[in-house]
Amino acid sequence: MMLKKITTIIILLLLFMFHGSVRADEPTRVAIIPFDMNAERDLSFLRKGIVDMLTTRLSWGNKVVVIERETTERVVNKITGPINEKVAQEIGTLLNADYVLFGSLTIFGESVSIDAKMIDVRGAKPAVTIFNQSRGMDSVIPKVNAFATEINEKVFGRVTPIRREPSRQLASGAPSPSIYAHPEKLLGGGAGEEYAGSMQTSGLNPDFVVAPGRRETSSFWKSRNFKKHIKGISIGDIDGDNKQEIVFISQNRIFVYRNIERRFVRVIEVAGEPQHNFIGVDVADVNGNGKAEVFVTNLNTVTESLESFVLEWEAGNFKTVTKKNNWYYRVLELPMRGAVLLGQKRGISDPFIGGIYELSWLNGKYEPGSTVNVPQGLNVFAFTIGDVLDDGNEMILAFNEDDYLQILTRSGSREWKSDEHYGGSVNYFDIESDSEDSSEKDRLFLPQRIFMKDLDRDGKKEVVVVKNHEGAGRLFKRFRHFSSSEIVSLSWNGLGLALNWKTRKIHGYVSDFAIGDFDNDGQDELVAAVVMSRGGSFLAKAKSAIISYDLAIPKI
Repeated sequence: MMLKKITTIIILLLLFMFHGSVRADEPTRVAIIPFDMNAERDLSFLRKGIVDMLTTRLSWGNKVVVIERETTERVVNKITGPINEKVAQEIGTLLNADYVLFGSLTIFGESVSIDAKMIDVRGAKPAVTIFNQSRGMDSVIPKVNAFATEINEKVFGRVTPIRREPSRQLASGAPSPSIYAHPEKLLGGGAGEEYAGSMQTSGLNPDFVVAPGRRETSSFWKSRNFKKHIKGISIGDIDGDNKQEIVFISQNRIFVYRNIERRFVRVIEVAGEPQHNFIGVDVADVNGNGKAEVFVTNLNTVTESLESFVLEWEAGNFKTVTKKNNWYYRVLELPMRGAVLLGQKRGISDPFIGGIYELSWLNGKYEPGSTVNVPQGLNVFAFTIGDVLDDGNEMILAFNEDDYLQILTRSGSREWKSDEHYGGSVNYFDIESDSEDSSEKDRLFLPQRIFMKDLDRDGKKEVVVVKNHEGAGRLFKRFRHFSSSEIVSLSWNGLGLALNWKTRKIHGYVSDFAIGDFDNDGQDELVAAVVMSRGGSFLAKAKSAIISYDLAIPKI
């Protein structure tokens, strides 16, 4: 009997040692519970920003991983009542986490206090805590940064570079930092800033994060904020001077700007009519006169009909080439063809009817020619064409109605479909409902652009798409909200489209993007319209900006 007990104990010890050795090779898992916010104002943006900031500081290659916020929130949302240390341990157990970080931020007038704690789920190490009371956000955010540094040193034995805290004494007349600013802004950190143990960055741009196993310059630019919801952008030479301009649209206004030595200079702004709803803009020299025309897809909200139009630069201003056209416009870069103008018509009750046509400049107008051979059911905004499989055959790469990417043959046979959502747009128009018992119209959300380009000049096409992250996302039929975004590059690996690189998380919704020589330096840039607020109410004003990333594309 005694021998049996000793044998059992030895087996248990060996199992424990084996489990410990296996566990030691795995990364330490950290769950960050979004902080409780106690304030008179909506601080949801700051709440997410603090999580993002702590995630950046605590992530450490393959040694420390932070569990995705969405995964953590799914568990937290099932909890009723306040989160204390015991509840946090239970959450950590459910998430298979080693550590859980939680806390609260209280703002009353100018008084701000933060109370946070990092606990070991198994209780083997003492908790690391912070409690701070101060006036204004300019001192709280550096404390959160110092808290992360303390966690790294005490818990993970990781020494991080000391970052200077911003001076508490503001220059005379300088505004105090806004509580609505992202924590990185309050710290003074810029895009592309690196931290010890952070993720590998791309040779194309240090603001891009490279997928493990991929190959491995200043980088980032942002315009001033516009008090508009920017819905679409395009890049081209509109005045024929061999310099590129950017054209972007809001609900019913067209903007043309130039990037001159990193200064965003206005060329012209054109106002539409109150009933106009601009849903797309493209720029290309289709009539071949050396100046790119501006193609605006426009929906009349009163008549519910398409009234698209084309503008061209002449003598320092725009002239209307054609107007009130029943065409949805889209310019695609087609293999061996370059930029081609495509069009599709709108029906009386159907939003898209007939085929997708190549439009050419004939007899003083844009005439439909041959139809584009794409699978039935695709609309003109939803696809691109190219050798995505890298086998010499042209395929269709398209979004389906649920924002999954799919690779299709010309006949419509599906070769591949993504497991996750890409794209994601709040650009929409209303259509008649399919339901007989519904008096409310359905809402048709338009897909994002897809680019297929060989950015690193290795002979293989990359797929570049937006990936907007859900706030409410796609849960509701008539409402969408995206809280953050990335732009990603994918390539075919024999089984599917795999990640090459992605931009660091963008705080806001990317409504549209382009690839072109935005600053006329001879190199293409990745340019995007970022919407921080869509507006629509007295309290929530629209706010957007244009951002760009340099692309260090190898020269041939």
